Amino acid sequence: MSFDANAFLESSVSSSNDTKVIPVPVGEYQGIIEKVIPRQWQSKDGTQTGIALDVIWMVEDANVKQYLGRDLVTVKQGIMLDTTPAGALDTSKGKNIGLGRLREAVGKNNEGEQFSFAMLPGLAARISVTHRITDTDTYSEVKAVAKL
Repeated sequence: MSFDANAFLESSVSSSNDTKVIPVPVGEYQGIIEKVIPRQWQSKDGTQTGIALDVIWMVEDANVKQYLGRDLVTVKQGIMLDTTPAGALDTSKGKNIGLGRLREAVGKNNEGEQFSFAMLPGLAARISVTHRITDTDTYSEVKAVAKL
């Protein structure tokens, strides 16, 4: 089947679309890393910048998938990264604890073994999902990870 953009734009529906995301219920689940996305951030006042890592986890739980009515259920984990003045990942004592916990949970935190972020997709861990509530919505977030 080929896609006809004009026909698609001209098509109409009579039902409405949802406007709220149903969050993943709070709890612990098996998760598999779908992808990792590095991003640069800047504080609202512009005085601070840094790098964060968004880890997108696929929730592997049949009950959650059924409850949400989706075959693919994902939830995000945000990790703030510490870097050296030269911009490299800081591996000194007390730095990048969140990343260290993630690496430990997926078996990639071994001294002397090479690590890159590209190794993370496809790896599994137990994820702890919580909710972040704003004025307009409730969002699911991964707050902690542990070995399966």
